[in-house]
Amino acid sequence: MLLPIEEVCLPNGEIADAVLALAVRMIREESCNGLCVNDLVKATKLPRRTLERRFQKYLHTSPHTEILKVQLEKAHQLLTESRLKLVDIAQQAGFRSVSHLCVAVKRHFRKTPNEIRQAYLRCLPSDAR
Repeated sequence: MLLPIEEVCLPNGEIADAVLALAVRMIREESCNGLCVNDLVKATKLPRRTLERRFQKYLHTSPHTEILKVQLEKAHQLLTESRLKLVDIAQQAGFRSVSHLCVAVKRHFRKTPNEIRQAYLRCLPSDAR
């Protein structure tokens, strides 16, 4: 799950705060394309600290954490569903470098990218490897 947004959602599932809705949409759509918190600040026309406070108050997280979460989900998907090299995974998931990807993956999943890939491959039937 990308964001704990239940408490700021309308009955139809939309986020009640239009500024947060814009920021969340941007995070979901652009995190892997080099999105940073400053891009959110420009798009929402809010001071950075105000945007961060709104995220914390309503979503119990920070914009940076949510961007990273989307990037990590993409990296995990690519590690388990492709045979791409780490440099390609880092690029497609929006990380600055392979080392940044490896550090973030290890910190979040408590496994290296190679360990994640190997664990997934062991679960596949031998003819699918």
